[in-house]
Amino acid sequence: MESQTRIRILSPQVAAQIAAGEVITRPWAVVKELVENSLDAGAKTITVEIEEGGRGRIRVVDDGCGMTPEEAVLSLERHATSKLRRETDLLSIATLGFRGEALPSIAAVSRLEMISCPPGQTGGYRLVAVAGEMEESSPWSAAPGTQVTVSQLFFNTPARRKFLRSRQAEQAFMVEGLRHLALGHPEVHFLLKTPARTLLAAPAPQNLTERVAAVLGAEVAAHLLPLALESGPLRVAGLLSPPDFSVASNRFQVLLVNGRVVQDRILGAALKEAYQGLLPKGRHPAVVLRLDLPPEMVDVNVHPAKTEIRFQDSSRIFALLLSALRQGLGGEKEEPRYTVTWQPGSLARAREAGTPAPLPLGELRSRPLPVPEAPRPGPIPAPPLTSVSWRFQDLVLIGQFAATYILAQCPEGLVLIDQHAAHERVLYEMLQAADAPPRQPLLFPRVVEVPPAQADWLQKNLEHLARAGLELEPFGGASFLITAAPPCLAQADLEAAVLETVEALAPLKSATQPQTVLEQARLYLSCRGAIKAGQELEREEMQALLKQLDELPVASHCPHGRPLWRLIPVSEIRQGFLR
Repeated sequence: MESQTRIRILSPQVAAQIAAGEVITRPWAVVKELVENSLDAGAKTITVEIEEGGRGRIRVVDDGCGMTPEEAVLSLERHATSKLRRETDLLSIATLGFRGEALPSIAAVSRLEMISCPPGQTGGYRLVAVAGEMEESSPWSAAPGTQVTVSQLFFNTPARRKFLRSRQAEQAFMVEGLRHLALGHPEVHFLLKTPARTLLAAPAPQNLTERVAAVLGAEVAAHLLPLALESGPLRVAGLLSPPDFSVASNRFQVLLVNGRVVQDRILGAALKEAYQGLLPKGRHPAVVLRLDLPPEMVDVNVHPAKTEIRFQDSSRIFALLLSALRQGLGGEKEEPRYTVTWQPGSLARAREAGTPAPLPLGELRSRPLPVPEAPRPGPIPAPPLTSVSWRFQDLVLIGQFAATYILAQCPEGLVLIDQHAAHERVLYEMLQAADAPPRQPLLFPRVVEVPPAQADWLQKNLEHLARAGLELEPFGGASFLITAAPPCLAQADLEAAVLETVEALAPLKSATQPQTVLEQARLYLSCRGAIKAGQELEREEMQALLKQLDELPVASHCPHGRPLWRLIPVSEIRQGFLR
């Protein structure tokens, strides 16, 4: 048997598949590379058509500069690019693509058809490649621009195809990614379609606020404030949310560097510093920032997919972003480290100009109620308390203290009841009383869109959530219809409750822990629907809550294990007054 340690040269086919695997990881990667090529070609309209979440077919059509027959054939050769001429060009990359890897990498793992025609030409050119090998090429009638159709993706790399997510999840990645590209290029018309519906429509030209409204929703755009700051050759501009408006996840945080969507810790660090102490736990700001700087000050050649970058002076970039965010929030108190040119956009000036009042819609509800603590592995058994000789409904109600505690009197002393913990226990017992807990059908079902990475989890756990009283139906990609909800959520922000529940529970594996998922859903929904600390109650509401506690099997602790009432004995009160 030949030794496994022998060094050998990989076959061209295997080498091509390995190289393709670094760039083309899923259907969205195909769309990203093709759309970036279209943007570099100067396209003003880009249409993306997908079937089966991109697993069946992907087509990207643009009206860019197109290619001659010679260029079209050459574009399928590895390392062929129009973006670089000499080694020094790597130090000042100003285009989205430059490696010369996209088309050959896509062609190596699919069946690729490309039709291209430069403006002013009487005809175009068509070619077909399968597994990287050219099979057809001929003149073709075509409009100016380029059309690329990719089908049978990963047909020759079954291991890669096996690990693709569901159609809905892959489609969700597509929508999320194209939204970000559209935010970076508001001058371009973007369209994303399936055979059944349009998933994204962003007409052009638009300013940034109009583009945010088109791709992230009018509710977000209505609340965002402009910011702009300069420091020498560096400039940051964009939109950010004020402290009284937040969302349930960090999905609406986008950083673009010279028009390129990037993942960089510097934005997260600057946001954390700027919003420190301004948002409730578990809530996130919505921020879209574009940073423009000389190409030689940033290295985009760090990752094969070109999503990670490295700054030449990261501390200076951090200082600029932080100053811009703070001034946009109206909270910059210190002199910035670098000379800046401030343009209007602070919170104070925006309010003076008449910023629209927050809209309590969906997960984008302004002034959100405090987010409940993250669920623990399961409901904590209530520790035994000393038995009492009274019923809650027989207590002499005194009133409410700090809009958080119910004060009542009994023969033994003063009773303080945590209104949130008490109501949470009532709702939890109601949700677990039977396999079919009370639920209220919605007259008009609401659409909620979860993060792409959580779409598969939610799809697999719809039954468990339904058993907790929350009914949802798939609505394409990462979108779901809320059709029924527990009555306790009638006054809650329903979309936010769903998003926060999914985000908290998604790490749980339903296949091995179905009961855990159900219990955690009950915990989270009861916590989300319960009366909040700081909520003023009428006397009748307090009396009704006390009566409900008497009907529970456990009325000592909330489902998380916190005590829901406390007795201060008369003897202790007397001692405090030296009686």
